[in-house]
Amino acid sequence: MDLGRFTALPPSPFFRLRQILAQAEPGGPEISLSLGEPSHPAPEFVLKALMDTNGYSNYPAIAGLPEFRSAAHGWLKRRFKISDTHINPDTQILPLNGTREGLFLAAQIAPQKENGLVLIPNPFYQVYAAAALASNAEPMYMRASIETNFLPDLDAISEDQYQRCQCFFLCSPANPQGAVAEKQYLTKLLAKARHYNFIVLLDECYSEIFDRKLEASPPPSMLECVPENEMDDAPFIVFHSLSKRSNLSGLRSGFCTGGKTIMNRFLALRQIAGPQCPTPAQRAAALAWGDDEHVADNRALYQQKFDIAEAIFGNDFGFYRPAGGFFLWLNVGDSVGATKHIWSSSGIKVLPGAFLARDETLEDRTSYNPADAYIRVALVNPIEQTDAALRKLHDSLSSYAAKSPKPSRATTQLETRASQ
Repeated sequence: MDLGRFTALPPSPFFRLRQILAQAEPGGPEISLSLGEPSHPAPEFVLKALMDTNGYSNYPAIAGLPEFRSAAHGWLKRRFKISDTHINPDTQILPLNGTREGLFLAAQIAPQKENGLVLIPNPFYQVYAAAALASNAEPMYMRASIETNFLPDLDAISEDQYQRCQCFFLCSPANPQGAVAEKQYLTKLLAKARHYNFIVLLDECYSEIFDRKLEASPPPSMLECVPENEMDDAPFIVFHSLSKRSNLSGLRSGFCTGGKTIMNRFLALRQIAGPQCPTPAQRAAALAWGDDEHVADNRALYQQKFDIAEAIFGNDFGFYRPAGGFFLWLNVGDSVGATKHIWSSSGIKVLPGAFLARDETLEDRTSYNPADAYIRVALVNPIEQTDAALRKLHDSLSSYAAKSPKPSRATTQLETRASQ
């Protein structure tokens, strides 16, 4: 059977991980540090609200409950310091069944261009590539490595590529590297979108998980880069979720907001093709968006785990405290080889960076994967389990480093340039 454009779809990194780990038995009790699934307690008042089943007998409105939109609007005002009228909750906020489905569908309203491109950071969240292919565009993977501060270099994109761009995906704080796009970067990207007629789809689902050094100035949103009087035609949508913010991954609840014109267009598509969000879930989600105390407690737990990681790793394996998110991005030289060794020696499951990125061709025609040297380690488990797992991980990586080859020439060259 010919699957057409989707034959170019990157395989799931977790499918590939299962394949390589099946080749050996774990070297100890299995501990998963590969999946970014929070295990901190969900807020009790939200779980209690979910026991109210009133509302399942009616089709929910695509636009969502007024109380949901109001709660999301209130959080946007508190978190990003925007005015009451910057965003209209009745026309510029839409509920989502998690951000993944919204990110996929939003790419379908982008301007259609001949030989169109969808620009995607490399490494990337796989749904971005699926969205590009579904919109009949070619995914273009933009290196987001140490030499670019783990964000795509906007100046490295050519005039032709900007002209062909239909939409631009960005995640900030970035998954997996934790880099934060500052206002200057976001403002520049938005100016490019206006000039070249493409839309920006900004995945901000990690915006509430950031290091203590950012407490006074948390990761910004593109919403903060647009004056209120320019919101009508602002060509962007930002996406938020309760999965990371409130440890409610299974609730599958998020929302999106953006420029008035583009949100009207997205609503029109969702009226036909978008899934509705269950009414009881929206009521419970509204309570979560209305409370910030549990979010601060959640963030403090992640900061404590990064303290533990810093004490264990120090400067080993390129350790750094990410500005945002809950992942370690460790340089181990060969991500697949290290992952196999960690599994067979300790039973710990991590995710090879190579599985999160696409290869590119360097000037000398050699192939280079910007994430091949790294593993992603999710600090989502309870404190004590995380402490024990990170100590075992460090020991396993130390034994691997003692017998492993040097990093690839391409990796060494790039990191040398980045440090200059």
